Amino acid sequence: MLNKNEEFLASQYIHLPLVRKVLERDLLYLRKANLKFNEPYIQFVEQIITEIGKDLGAVKKEMFQNGLTVYEQGKSGEVYTYLIVCRGYRSEMRFFPHLLKQSVEEYINKYFSGMKKNA
Repeated sequence: MLNKNEEFLASQYIHLPLVRKVLERDLLYLRKANLKFNEPYIQFVEQIITEIGKDLGAVKKEMFQNGLTVYEQGKSGEVYTYLIVCRGYRSEMRFFPHLLKQSVEEYINKYFSGMKKNA
């Protein structure tokens, strides 16, 4: 049985790469955008991507210390399934695409809010 911290780590391990991927794609659009001042936006998004990378590294380190592994099982029907293995226990996490998209957006909002405080 997974405890709350292990569930949180697994969830972050699933979400953070998706958040980074979305922001990296958006960064490509920003670089091509015809804005008056592109550079501040680009630097802002790059800082957030760097912060996500650091957070993901910390998550992976803690997962390793706890013996927690997450495997992507793929998409069956309309549901993305992940297998979580920890201390011999197996658990599944399932996400509907629209809920996964919504949670990725929430992560992005949190990172944007956090970076404003550091600016």
